Parts: sequence; structure tokens; C-alpha cells
Amino acid sequence: MKLLLIPDKFEGSLTSEAFSDAFVSGMKKSGVPFSTHYIKATDGGEGFLNTISKYKPCISVDVISENPKGKPIRSYYLYNKQSNSAYIELANASGLQLLSYDERDPMVTSTYGTGLQIKDAVEKGVKHIYVGLGASAANDGGIGIASALGYDFLDERGEVLMPTGSSLQLIQSITETRVSDKLKEVNVHTVHDVVNPLFGKNGAAFVYAKYKGASENTITELNKGLIRLNRVVSEKYKVQYNDLPGAGAAGGAAYGLKAFLGAEFLGAMDFSTELSGLKELLNQEKFDYIITGEGKIDEQNLHSKLLQGVIMLGKNYNIPVITMCGALQIPKDALKEKGVFDVVEIQDKDKDLEYNMKNAAMLLAAKTAEYFI
Repeated sequence: MKLLLIPDKFEGSLTSEAFSDAFVSGMKKSGVPFSTHYIKATDGGEGFLNTISKYKPCISVDVISENPKGKPIRSYYLYNKQSNSAYIELANASGLQLLSYDERDPMVTSTYGTGLQIKDAVEKGVKHIYVGLGASAANDGGIGIASALGYDFLDERGEVLMPTGSSLQLIQSITETRVSDKLKEVNVHTVHDVVNPLFGKNGAAFVYAKYKGASENTITELNKGLIRLNRVVSEKYKVQYNDLPGAGAAGGAAYGLKAFLGAEFLGAMDFSTELSGLKELLNQEKFDYIITGEGKIDEQNLHSKLLQGVIMLGKNYNIPVITMCGALQIPKDALKEKGVFDVVEIQDKDKDLEYNMKNAAMLLAAKTAEYFI
């Protein structure tokens, strides 16, 4: 049996590599003859740079940046000399993991630190920048990034606003007097795993801000702020990007990168497929199953580009897709309707979340052996 492994990480529990190791361990216990080929995919969030370094020869470029609350930190991005490309992981400077639970507040957090990384790459003459979006602590519509690159957002008195979520509703105008001409020479691409618009019930604030420390009232205010940002941007630049699939990624950072840097949106699975040479592999070898994995499957990540991309890959190459998940919070039929062959839930329902997360590798190995025996 030949198995192609394309798992996502189990957030806070298993890396995709650890998933692969546990799955292989389970297959060995099953006694079924098998071989596997592991593809390290990325959803654009944490681990984006690890995926890049697996497939691209890069050097690490150190940068003094800022965390989501403006504290100076040491960060880095990757540079590939052959293509003159920089790879930047938003979560490295603007990610939730940089703040304690009590520090999280999308009204005062910003993507400014990620903008400093982009600025460093631009000033060094990089021509192609890929920004992995995910796990953002901010909901600033990307004005933090834009501010670091020279854009100023002004209130009704003409004073420069702090580029945070709380400032969005106060924006009256935008100036570009500090923007470097070098920015026009750079091709920017975003890599992300969502299709959410900028605002509305499926937008950045209503879907994701609660995970960043926002109350229900704050979520409503942030949504109003994103509407305001879009109005000002649309009037100034005569564009409408708010409904682009994925504009709401990383608290609207994707929207800001599109509006201010002309970024091209890349789906995480499409990017991973190109990066890893997966199409070439599938044209050369035949697999019996594609195995993918998600820590939790609910209505939100049912529509993730990574999961949908794996499903489409299975359809295109006529390979059944089996999804292993920690917790399944929607009917199994919902996944089967999308094209998944089968779903295997690994959690021990008699134990609490802490137990299941700590023992995810063991549970995955056991369920794998049980399923394939």
C-alpha cells in the first residue's frame, strides 16, 4: 500500500512531521505492508518558514522588529539568492504566540513588526516577497504593515494615527509621502489558507477576533473599523478588494497587502504543491490513498484552502483522501460531500482536551493501526 501524507499541524499538539512519524508508527503496528511519501505543506501560518527551508536553499536574515504590542524583538526572514526572493512569516513578528493570553487585545495590537521585515527586504533590493499569513494577533486590516512602509493614516484633525485596530474607525485620509519608490519594484505575494472577506459575518473580525482576545462588543467595533478602512481605500484608490476571497486573512492583513502593495493572493495548497514538486511526483508515482490531518475540523476549517486543495488533488488524480483529525465537530457526511473518502477521529472522548492534546501522537498511532489492520 502506497500512502501520500499531506497533513496540517495539530495546533498546540503535533507538527506535521510529528503527525507523519506517529502515522508511520501506527502503520507498522498494523502489520500491513506499506510505504509513505511525506509532503510538508503550509497554511501560511506558524511553520511557514520551516516549510520553505525544506524545499528552497535559503539564508536567514536577522531583523530587529516589533511584537504585536510594539516591543522590540529579534526576528528573521529567509532569502533565496537564485530568485532574489524573501519569505516572511507574519506570525514571527505579529503572531499570537508572542503574547500571553492576558496581553491579547486586537484593539491595540498591530502588524507593524511584519512591515519592518518587509521594509528590510525592500531596502536590500529583494524583488519578490512571499508573506505567509496566519496566527496573527492583530485585526488592523494591514495598516500596521503599511505604516512601517511609509503610509500614514490620518484622523479628522490630520494627525497620524497609531496603526492598530482601535484606529480603524478614525481614519479619514491616507498619505504616502514616506513611501519608498523601491516598493513599486517589488512583487508581493500572500500565502494563506482562508477565503474570508474583509468584513461582515464571515469577515476577519466576526470569525477570528474572538481568538485574539476580543469581546463581542470589540468584534463589532473592529468590523466597523474594517468597513471604514475599505471606504477610505476605495475612495482614494478607486478599487474594491474587500470581497476578494481571502481578504480577511490574518485580521485583514491580506487586504492591506493587496491595497497598498498590490499583492497577489496564493492559496496555501497551490503554493505548497508548486514548492514541493508534488505534481511531478504524482505524475511519476501511483498512490493508494492520500492521508491528510487536521487538529480540529469544524465549519470554519471545513473551507480551508489546504484541506480543499488536498481534496481536489485526490479528485484530479483519482486517489481517495482519508482525513485524520483530533476532534470532528461537524457531521462526517459534510466532509464526504466535499469529496473525502473517510474521516478518522483520534480523540479519546472519555478524556479531557488536555489529555488528548498531550497524547495526540499515541492516539494517532493507535487509531491508524486500528483503521488499517
